[in-house]
Amino acid sequence: MRIPSLFGLRAMCISFVLVAHLSGTRHFIHSGVLELYGNLGSRIFFVLSGFLITSQLLREHERTGTISLKNFYIRRAYRIFPAAYIFMAAIIALNWDCLSSANIIAALTYCLNFYRGQWVLGHLWSLGVEEQFYVMWPLVLLLSFEKRGLVVALTIAAVPTLRMLLWVITGHAPTGRQFPLYMDALAVGCALALVQTHLLRHWKLFQAPWFAVVPIATVLLPLIQLWNTRLYQAAGITMLHFCIALSLQHVMVRPYKILNWKPVAWFGSITYSLYLWQQLFLDRASHAFWAAFPLNLVLALACGTLSYYIIEQPFLKLREKRAPKGKTQKLAVRVETQAVA
Repeated sequence: MRIPSLFGLRAMCISFVLVAHLSGTRHFIHSGVLELYGNLGSRIFFVLSGFLITSQLLREHERTGTISLKNFYIRRAYRIFPAAYIFMAAIIALNWDCLSSANIIAALTYCLNFYRGQWVLGHLWSLGVEEQFYVMWPLVLLLSFEKRGLVVALTIAAVPTLRMLLWVITGHAPTGRQFPLYMDALAVGCALALVQTHLLRHWKLFQAPWFAVVPIATVLLPLIQLWNTRLYQAAGITMLHFCIALSLQHVMVRPYKILNWKPVAWFGSITYSLYLWQQLFLDRASHAFWAAFPLNLVLALACGTLSYYIIEQPFLKLREKRAPKGKTQKLAVRVETQAVA
């Protein structure tokens, strides 16, 4: 299965993250507005991940009548663990003196979304959210397949209430990165996969040129928090997730050349490795020469590219070679889910 514009969307997401992290680094402008878009990039990745994973699991269930947790977890392990653990090993070795044991354990167990540690490993919070989703959602879907729509709807409805409850308790907007605060983004992606059959009946609506106003609105929505954070937390984030989902549907039905241009698609293909390694170089608190723009960006791209070709690709080929030869597994190999920020 080939999803139009998928790699272009990944390229756009990682670009938001890179620009946000570049802000304030030596020789680059410091802008609070730019920094808002790192979170947007992460939320797009989460919606995209929910969509891709659920689409894959639904197809498996349709073909086999069940979901193989073992095969799913093995596929995810081949996809995520090699590049991540090699990165973590290198970073821990380089920063052994300043990383606490708690920080290291949280990173190795994909729990950094529940622990605030050093910057150099801090970005792995989003990978933690992804991993916790991978662990829970296939199991939930397997056990409550007939009620999958209700589970997704309740999740989407519950999180805004949770955000406002935390605001009342703490007296300020929730700034945590715990899984419960982001599971609605993943759930909206899951919902998009669940209603695909219905949405495709209205493909002309999503293909219409005027529908481009939805992606534009999506990019502008985070700016709401500059003048009313409470409104953004209460309704803006949920609206953002739905706009991301509608934008995703739009670019799948109406593929834009720029999102499918080979250089952009290549950039989108290295997003996972680039996401891992950029944190080492895009550090606004560092005075090291490798943390100064534009060298920091060049080094991040170089390390991301090397990781993609030397680590990611060999392990993905190994996964394909060792995967069961059934139709479901062949399909899963083709549906790559690099949706992390």
